[in-house]
Amino acid sequence: MCTRANRASVPDSFHAVVSSILAVAGAVLALVVALATAPWRAARSQPTAHGKPAGTGRIEIQVHLSDGERARAIERSCRAALNRSARTWAPFPLPVDRVEVMSSAPPLGKSDIFEQWVTTSGQGDADKGRLVVVSIGTAIEGRQLAADEIGGALAAQIERLVIERYRREHPQPNASTSSEPGHLPLRVPELEPLVGLASEREAPANVTDLGTVRALLAEIRKGQPLAPAGPSRNGIHSEPDSAS
Repeated sequence: MCTRANRASVPDSFHAVVSSILAVAGAVLALVVALATAPWRAARSQPTAHGKPAGTGRIEIQVHLSDGERARAIERSCRAALNRSARTWAPFPLPVDRVEVMSSAPPLGKSDIFEQWVTTSGQGDADKGRLVVVSIGTAIEGRQLAADEIGGALAAQIERLVIERYRREHPQPNASTSSEPGHLPLRVPELEPLVGLASEREAPANVTDLGTVRALLAEIRKGQPLAPAGPSRNGIHSEPDSAS
């Protein structure tokens, strides 16, 4: 019994061999690229002075554009901006959950914070149920934004969110604390000498009885000739001397 040869099997086998060779070549190329960029990636992953940067893989990036090539460029720029921001604000994770790029968003971006997006048990991290979405526009005044400009707008929004989180976790002392009793002794001693000085300077001007002044000076000179008189401590002694 003889069988008829399948002539289509030869081209199929050839295509399978070519596909296998291309797959192997692609794997080898990826391995070479990984080995070549290993030192650079290791240098980037080194911890900063305040700790190791947090990962950004959990942050989802959505680019709502029909142009696939531009959408991929914007996504790469946003991912790079997230990685740089994570290193800037290390070791704390970025307060961002999702990033969306669309034409209806403001060109400089906006941040929407939903405090109770997911219901939690109330234990553990208070921010676990929050959802923070950063929206970035694609054009400004009719001009299409470059991928780097969109990444810069994303970095600026992240900075604002980090500052907001820091102020919320570390509130500044109330301005009313300046009137606490502990601050009063620093101000009262500065005012009292001025009040006393003014009263002493006004005292001779209010004295109209010259005879009383002469008698008082005579008694002081007899008892303590070398001790300065009370008003003279402030430099006011010319008028009594001239009167005597």
